[in-house]
Amino acid sequence: MRVDRNRIALGSYHYFRYPLDYFLDTAVELEVSAVELWAAAPHLCLELISDRELRAIRRQLRDRGLRVCCVTPEQCTYPVNLAAEEEALRRYSIQTFQRAIQAAALLEAPLVLVTAGCGYFNRPREEAWERSADSLNQLARYAQAHGVRLALETLTPLSSNILNTPEQQREMLKRLPPGSALPMLDIGQMAYMNQDLSRYLAHGPALGHVHLHDSHPNIHMALGDGDLPVDGCIARLEEAGYRGMYAFECNDAAYRQDPRAADRQNIAWLESHNIL
Repeated sequence: MRVDRNRIALGSYHYFRYPLDYFLDTAVELEVSAVELWAAAPHLCLELISDRELRAIRRQLRDRGLRVCCVTPEQCTYPVNLAAEEEALRRYSIQTFQRAIQAAALLEAPLVLVTAGCGYFNRPREEAWERSADSLNQLARYAQAHGVRLALETLTPLSSNILNTPEQQREMLKRLPPGSALPMLDIGQMAYMNQDLSRYLAHGPALGHVHLHDSHPNIHMALGDGDLPVDGCIARLEEAGYRGMYAFECNDAAYRQDPRAADRQNIAWLESHNIL
């Protein structure tokens, strides 16, 4: 099962020890026309970056013939939590994502990745769910006004007690304005939670984005460094009619010293398996 090269995107997650142009030049070297930008320091710090700086990044992209398929704010280690019980923190989190939506619009990116956040583990999950749904609803409407859609990702129970399954994705998406958001798949998260791909394929044509990487013994590994049946997953996705993007997310610390080597390996692996 072959995938058009235009549907492959490099993720910038493991490039934060290198300047942004090094990452963009890697995409050009590997003949990949799309990138997914991690919205965090140093390349795209949402708290500090100006519109002028975003337009400069847009020029860098255009000069290289690149496009941004998704903007992904850091939301697991920063003080960003859309389900926060503390109202000031939840307001701050919403504002952070609103800035990510503004950045995506300026960079001509169609998607901003979001997660549901997390509630305190000793509090009722239902209360955190309602706070998350309210936050996501505000963001979905804001995104619509800026010509951007949200890509909603599941998280493992270690990261969230709100949204861990594709069924919960669909439940949350029903709370948002029609067409404002879509479900996405992270292959490593799915494997970590021992979920079968068929549960994500049940999204049908709504499935809009895929994070691609290997897993075991760690997560978010370069293709071929783990033991996931990645080629089989891609084949099943393609046979089911998925036509969205596959974005590499190799943010394991092992790849930070030489991120370009990891992405060269990713592309070589896809080529050796007759996917590219």
